[in-house]
Amino acid sequence: MAEAQQSPRILDLDLDFFLHDAAHWSPEGRLDPDEYPPWDIDQAISFLKEKCHLEAPLPGWAVENHGELFALWRDAIQAGRLTVPFHVTHIDAHADLGLGDSGYIHLMTEVLYREPKERLEPKEGLGDGNYLAFSIACRWISDLIYVYNDRGGNDLMTYHLEGFDPDASYIQLKAMRKPEIEKLWGLARKEDLQVDRYEPQVPFSHGSWRDFHADQPFDFICMARSPSYTPAEADPIFDEIRRCFINEAPW
Repeated sequence: MAEAQQSPRILDLDLDFFLHDAAHWSPEGRLDPDEYPPWDIDQAISFLKEKCHLEAPLPGWAVENHGELFALWRDAIQAGRLTVPFHVTHIDAHADLGLGDSGYIHLMTEVLYREPKERLEPKEGLGDGNYLAFSIACRWISDLIYVYNDRGGNDLMTYHLEGFDPDASYIQLKAMRKPEIEKLWGLARKEDLQVDRYEPQVPFSHGSWRDFHADQPFDFICMARSPSYTPAEADPIFDEIRRCFINEAPW
């Protein structure tokens, strides 16, 4: 019997993970390095080598803004260079599942009522803070691990978790009409909400970088600079990770 092929594994990094704080609102311009000091470059590289098993460059992408990955993943899938579903380990100061923007309304009331093959062009709502939710809506992601820094991790989008439960071990997107979503803004009981369609469950776990250790090597790597959430003084970390670990050549 042929052995089942393992899902590709993507290491998805954001430069804001490598800060000693986490900004939850974007100021004008770059962050103040005195308020958001970056890690030492050696510490960042050691984390990737020791915790993520990186040894040599992997095929992947370096982008300015994290939401760019949605289109890049879609193009790679359509070109046959990336197979689905794939695992994602998301190492970031933010979960990027939708908290803090209104894109979840378009996702839940419009996109999820379409068939999966019709979800590849969201047209609106997709952004840096929710691209993972839109990727899950396309059924690209088999399972997701969210690893955050010492000041991150408090931004899970409970609407997207199974049973609306912040402690759920699964993401389960839900197609709902806007009046039902509006009930979530009040004190409605979850059991009184009408969900028109439940998406397949996606295993989900999250935790601090101090407790994280990848149990398998990765096949692809992504890195976002996220200039609105990082100081310019962190850019050398981005440049060094890009130089050491990301093969951006056509592959």
